[in-house]
Amino acid sequence: MFDGLKKKLAEAVKTFVKSEAPAAQSASAPVPRDEAPSHPGVDAAPQEAGRPADTAAQSQNTEAIKPTMPDVKPASPAGGDGGRQQVAHDKKPKEGLLKLSLSTKVKKVFSSAIRLNEREIDDFLEQIRISLLQSDVSFDVTETIVADMKSRLAEADIDSKNMAAGLLRVVKGALADVLARSKQGVDIYSYVAERIRSNSLPVKMLFIGSNGTGKTTTIGKIAYRLKAGGVSCVMSASDTFRAAAIEQTEYHANRIGVPVIKSRYGADPASIAFDAIAYAKAHGIAVVLMDSAGRQETNKNLINEMQKIVRVAQPDITIFVGESTAGSVIAEQIRELSKFVKIDGIILTKLDCDARGGNAISISNATGIPILFFGVGEAYDALIPYSPEFVINSVMPN
Repeated sequence: MFDGLKKKLAEAVKTFVKSEAPAAQSASAPVPRDEAPSHPGVDAAPQEAGRPADTAAQSQNTEAIKPTMPDVKPASPAGGDGGRQQVAHDKKPKEGLLKLSLSTKVKKVFSSAIRLNEREIDDFLEQIRISLLQSDVSFDVTETIVADMKSRLAEADIDSKNMAAGLLRVVKGALADVLARSKQGVDIYSYVAERIRSNSLPVKMLFIGSNGTGKTTTIGKIAYRLKAGGVSCVMSASDTFRAAAIEQTEYHANRIGVPVIKSRYGADPASIAFDAIAYAKAHGIAVVLMDSAGRQETNKNLINEMQKIVRVAQPDITIFVGESTAGSVIAEQIRELSKFVKIDGIILTKLDCDARGGNAISISNATGIPILFFGVGEAYDALIPYSPEFVINSVMPN
């Protein structure tokens, strides 16, 4: 997980640190007589027989004031390279290679710490900006991170002998600042424990999100954790829209060993949730975990159904379950659904399959809703609490 972003950040730093490669030969440097430049794709013409020397010299002077063309070796004689041309600047740095200024290079020789100038900072930050955007970090959050890094670099003394480590510390600090600004989510297990102590039961949790995101499996994971902690729960198979959804909920409930309330396909989801709550009250069950049909923010019928469940069940906690691999579209889904129902937290699933990982950094800032858990596998215990430290340690290159 996070491998894509980690690799891109490492490459951005490595590219900058490698900027001390030998500079390209100046375009105005003298060119040997036998390697005089010619127009690309045109072989150098031989001197005309019987042409006066002074006329040839005058011709050369005239050529000298013409616009400079790229330095290209003339075609070799027959038996050489077969008429192919060779660019003279063999040591030209690769395109995109960032270059330290001469003054900074001199400082590196005489000082153990250097401070980058504005051009160097801008060049480095452009590489960081591209890396973040390509890794699914939202545009606004990317700009926040870059602005933070710019202010840090302007005041930072970088170890001249280990520039990579110094630059990575700046990246880490900016990421930590952004993650620290994220809203803190509710600890659902502590919340349940407090409700049990106050005898205010049952706790009702509604799970929403698109089909295929692992929503029902995530409900099973939370039921597994609750039961392992001695907390009773019941699962409500309130997704009566998707084929096999009821069977999937029942499968997880049976494996974990908790009751499930279900009905037929096409039945009213709100009525099933209501029955599950009534069952919990009658049997002294602490938590009701309610599934729901996968909702696209553009499907008005499913949105109306979700609003009805909320009115009838009055959930204490509503959790959006989404794939971390979905990219920036997931933030838009959350923002749209938030117009119709209050969302208390986000669970990002399939993080173990997400090579980019940018959603874990930006989605909370982009939506204003905290991340509660990361799904990192199919096993029931493969649900880990969100923490900024986990994200930073997973993202930062060694």
